[in-house]
Amino acid sequence: VFLTTNTSAQYNWDIGIKAGAANYLGEIGGKEKTRRNFILDLKLKSTSLVAGGFVRYKFNDQWSINNSLSIAQIKGDDALSTNPARVWRNLRFKNTIIELSSRAEFNFFIEPDLGGRGRYNKEFKSFIHGGLTCFYHNPKGSTDGTTWHALRPLQTEGFSYKKLGIGIPVGLGFVFTYDRNHRIGFDFSWTPTFTDYLDDISTVYNDPNNMTDLGASLANQSEGVVPESERLNFVAGEKRGDPTHDDTYMFMTVSYSYFIQSRNKYYKNSRSRIKNNRGRKSRIRRVRAKF
Repeated sequence: VFLTTNTSAQYNWDIGIKAGAANYLGEIGGKEKTRRNFILDLKLKSTSLVAGGFVRYKFNDQWSINNSLSIAQIKGDDALSTNPARVWRNLRFKNTIIELSSRAEFNFFIEPDLGGRGRYNKEFKSFIHGGLTCFYHNPKGSTDGTTWHALRPLQTEGFSYKKLGIGIPVGLGFVFTYDRNHRIGFDFSWTPTFTDYLDDISTVYNDPNNMTDLGASLANQSEGVVPESERLNFVAGEKRGDPTHDDTYMFMTVSYSYFIQSRNKYYKNSRSRIKNNRGRKSRIRRVRAKF
């Protein structure tokens, strides 16, 4: 019983790293002529990279809490859209997101002895997760796709949004544990946010007289792209984005983590007794075998 208690207490913490792909859903890009929710409106050509680290604590076989720090880039370009109105708008952006996230993980499927060999040193778990994210972002825009400028100070829509935001990450994944200490995992996380300005687009075109020359050139890049018959739809006060839907982003990552072997009170007391008894003469009674 003591051995079982000690073994289970050793493997509650694991620390790891992760890397993978990042993408976003918002006003820029779009796969079809009309907006579609979730990944149906995703542009794979806008996929970028995400990397980070995490610490996870296991409460029991079903529940864990995962705290992570991630750095990712999301981007988009109207030139990739099949929606003519978006192509004529001719905007592009990129945004580096620094995310601090805490989430609960629930293991809905557990195979403690993968392979069925009775050694219990290979384990497989599938889980769903949900939590809270705080992130920093600072979108940048460009007229040529080469030189980039921070958009928030320019107030391209006459609104100064915050660099800090909050999101609700949800998703699913699985982990494979081998030799008790090593874990390989896969994770998909989708984060709806409470801002519509990850791409600096939300409402209507701002009056260019209320902006600097740089701000005006970045806010409206339809000149020379939009047909003359549609030009009046791309002037101050006309629709530039969709304020009824906030932006979201998503990560798909592969991870590696290592279990930290903590020791419980019984283990420490046992080690202390061994140390104190070291050097003393053994008092084990010797008994002659009788045949």
